[in-house]
Parts: sequence; structure tokens; C-alpha cells
Amino acid sequence: MGGEETPESDAGGGAGAGAGDGDTNNAVVEKEYIVADESHVNIKRGGYVETGAGTSVEDCRKLAYDADYAAFGFRKAANNCWAIVDGEDTAGNVEPLADHVVGCVTAGEDINTGCKTTKTNVIRARHYKGFTSFNNIDCTSIPTCRTAATAEGANHFGWREKGGNGWVVTAPELMSTTPEFMTSHTIGCTDPTKRPPDC
Repeated sequence: MGGEETPESDAGGGAGAGAGDGDTNNAVVEKEYIVADESHVNIKRGGYVETGAGTSVEDCRKLAYDADYAAFGFRKAANNCWAIVDGEDTAGNVEPLADHVVGCVTAGEDINTGCKTTKTNVIRARHYKGFTSFNNIDCTSIPTCRTAATAEGANHFGWREKGGNGWVVTAPELMSTTPEFMTSHTIGCTDPTKRPPDC
């Protein structure tokens, strides 16, 4: 992505290589945002939500990021934006379409291989498969579900977006469940730095 790389065969080679210069080759490479211009996503499942007006790719990326979605779209002439609900479902579903741009909200992720990361590591359009017991929690958004789940002593939560409430799995251990596709559901960990099911 625009930088020169040292071939592996040369790494550490040469007289005195690395001696006394601890900062050599330790530069942090900043990841770039990858977008597909003149493209859209043929949404197979999950759908999309309108996120509002925007006059640039960055406006639309930020709107989707702030709403905790992994993928976004920008309609150039209309100057408006949308978020793709199931960011992982973008893999292999990007198609040409004039006047549109799509991408992942996280630098370094490519919409052509699927967008995974959201602002607080939730997974949209997902439910836990394999649970045998759960408790409902009173919540109406990702932040309120996270708070309610924490009050329940859980390390995770689920949010039924259309139902306007949430749940926590009580059996078995969350680590033995598998996230599976389900519309209008979002799952997350109470610690926003972690991603289900590894809460």
C-alpha cells in the first residue's frame, strides 16, 4: 500500500545489520481506508439502513462508524449515505454501479473480503446459536443493553432491535456458542474492546 518492503531474504543480512540502530524497520505503518469506487454491494441478507446526508466518502464512513456498523455506502450525486447491516456478507458481493462508493469503516479492512470491525466490536445481524437458557434484559440500544448486561453480571449481551429489548445467555458458557445470522439482532461484549463470542 504505497510503501517499500524489505525482501525477507535480505532481513538481517549485511555486516553489522541492526547493530546499534534499534529503531531501524520499526516504523509504524498506518493502515489506509480501502473503498470500491463506482461500486455497490449486492446485499444478500441483513439489508441496509439509511444513515443520512453526506457529501463525501469520509462523511458516510463516519456516519456508519458512529452508528456501530462495519460497512458503508455513499451515493455521490444524491449526497447521502447508508450502512450495510451485515458487514461480513459484503465478501464477494461487491458489484459495479456508477455514482456509488462502498467500503469498510475500519482502516485496513477490504469490503471485497468482508467488513468485521465496528466502533464497539458488536456484530450486527447475529444471534448466539447453541444456548439453552437466557434472561431478558430491559434495553433499547447498544449502550443501554451493554449497561443492563453489566448489571446482570454478564460479560455479553444481545439486542433485539425491532423488539426493543435484549438478552443474556445463562447456559451454556458463552464461549461454547456460535454467532449465527439473524436479522434485527446485534450481539456484543460488555467490554467494548472484545468481540463475541470471546467476551
